[in-house]
Amino acid sequence: MRKYAWLIILIIFTVIYMFSGRPQYELMPFIDLSEVDDGELSDLDFKKAESEDVRLPENYPQFYKGGDVGVLIVHGFTGSPLEMQPLADYLQKAGFSTYQVRVAGHGSEPANLNLTTYEDWYESARYGYFILRRNCKKVYILGESMGGLVALSVAAYNDTDGTILLSPCIKMKNSAVNLSPFLRHFVKIIPKVEAGDWKKELRHIYYDKWPVEGIYQLLMYTKYISTHMEKMDFPMLGFQFMNDAVVSGKATKEFFENAPAEDKKLIIFPNKKMKNHILVSEKNVYREEMFTTIAEWLNERGANDVK
Repeated sequence: MRKYAWLIILIIFTVIYMFSGRPQYELMPFIDLSEVDDGELSDLDFKKAESEDVRLPENYPQFYKGGDVGVLIVHGFTGSPLEMQPLADYLQKAGFSTYQVRVAGHGSEPANLNLTTYEDWYESARYGYFILRRNCKKVYILGESMGGLVALSVAAYNDTDGTILLSPCIKMKNSAVNLSPFLRHFVKIIPKVEAGDWKKELRHIYYDKWPVEGIYQLLMYTKYISTHMEKMDFPMLGFQFMNDAVVSGKATKEFFENAPAEDKKLIIFPNKKMKNHILVSEKNVYREEMFTTIAEWLNERGANDVK
C-alpha cells in the first residue's frame, strides 16, 4: 500500500487542481431596476438581511443621501457593513452619498456563508447600486479584500465611474486555500485563530470561524477576476501593504500593471514591516491619509463639481 501512496496523493491533487481551476458562474449585468423606487429597493435589501437573521441593526444595508456623487461600499470576507463604518462616516462628512452593502451570507451566522456563491455576493450589490444610480450623477464602487472583487465585477458589467480597492483579494496568500475544492466536501467550518487584524472582541463585526465552502467560493471568485482582465478598463485607485498577511501584495501590483485601464493608481504603503490587511481598521497607521487620498481622488474627477 505504501508504494502507491504517492500515486494516490498525485491523483487527489490532480482532481483538486482540475476543479479549482473552473469558475462556476458567469456574471452578467444587473437586471434593470432603475424604475423601482428607493423605498422598495431598500425594503428588498432589508428583507434579504432579515431572512438571514442579521442581528445587529448596524449590519443591515445602509443608505446615506449626501451629494451627487455616490460611493457603494462593500466589506470583506466574513465581515459586515460595520467593518466599513469608519470610512463611510468620513465620506459622508466629506459630502458624498454612500450605500453600505451587506454581502449575502454575512453579518449573521458563519454557516450562512456556506450557502452562498460568488454570484450571490456580486448580486448583493445591485439594490445599493440602483439606489445610488437613482440619487447620484456619478457612482463609484469601493471594496475591501473580497469586497474589491465585488467592486471590480460591478464596474465591469454595469455603468459606473470607477473603483476604489483596499487590499483587494486578487490572490490569497495561504496556499492551503487550494485544498478547499476537496475539503469542502468533508469539512464545513474551521475555527479562527487570533492573529493579525482578527481578535475575538471583533465578533460583532467579523465571524469567528472560516466557512470552508465560502473559502472555495472566494477562491473561484479570484480565478474569475483573473480570467476577465480585459473588462477592467475603468478608473481604479488601490491601496496595499506589500507584505499583507492575508492577500498577495505582489499579485495586487501585477493586477494594476496588467489591467487595461488608463486611469489607475496603486498606492503601496511604505512601511514594509506592517502586514495589515483590514485597511479601514485603526491599526492601519496610514488610515487617515488613505481616507484623505480617496476623497481627493474623487474630487479630482469632478466629484464635487457635478451639477
